[in-house]
Amino acid sequence: MPSIKKAVPEQVSAIDVDDDQLICELSEPPLSSIIPDTKRTDYEAAASLDRMMSGETVNTDQPLITQPLGVSVRASTDTLALDDHRIAKALKFIRRHSTTNIRVADVFKQVGLSRRSLEHRFKKLIGHTPVEEIQRASINRIKELLEHTELPIGEITARTGFEYSEYMVATLKREVGCTPSEYRLVRRKT
Repeated sequence: MPSIKKAVPEQVSAIDVDDDQLICELSEPPLSSIIPDTKRTDYEAAASLDRMMSGETVNTDQPLITQPLGVSVRASTDTLALDDHRIAKALKFIRRHSTTNIRVADVFKQVGLSRRSLEHRFKKLIGHTPVEEIQRASINRIKELLEHTELPIGEITARTGFEYSEYMVATLKREVGCTPSEYRLVRRKT
C-alpha cells in the first residue's frame, strides 16, 4: 500500500502526549503536546492502591483518567485556515523565522507581494499588520523560553532575534506588563 504524505500543519495537525520537550523540539515541525497532570494521576493511583490494601473493592476494569494541565502549543498545530495562500505562506514564514530578526521586507519578498498589498491583505484577514505578527511570534517565543527553560536573559535575547537584552526586556514589559524575571516567577507558580 503506498504511503500518503501530508504537510504538517498545513494539511493535518499533529499532537503528542506527555510533553517531552526533547522529543517535541527535535521533531520537524516541533510537536504540540498535551501536558499531563502526573501529580494528580499519581495521587489517584495511590488512593486506589490504598483502598485495595484496606480491603475495599476497586473497579480495575475502569481506566484511571485525569484531566491534563493543558496543551503546549508548538508549530505542528500552529496554523490558520485561510483561503489566501500567500497570507498563509507569510504567516508560516513569520512563525518559522521570527527568531532571526526578520523584517516585513523579508516577508513580502518571500510571498511575492508588494509591501502595501501584503499589509492590506494581512490586516483584512488576520486583523493586524505583519509587523505586529512578527512581534507577537517573537514575544510568544520569549514567553515559552522563560516558562520552560532556565536560560539566562542574554541567551533568550540571542535565541529570539533581539540584538540587545535591554530592548528585549523593554518589549516584553510593554507587551506583557512585567520583566522577564517577573514573568518567569509568576508562570512557575501557576
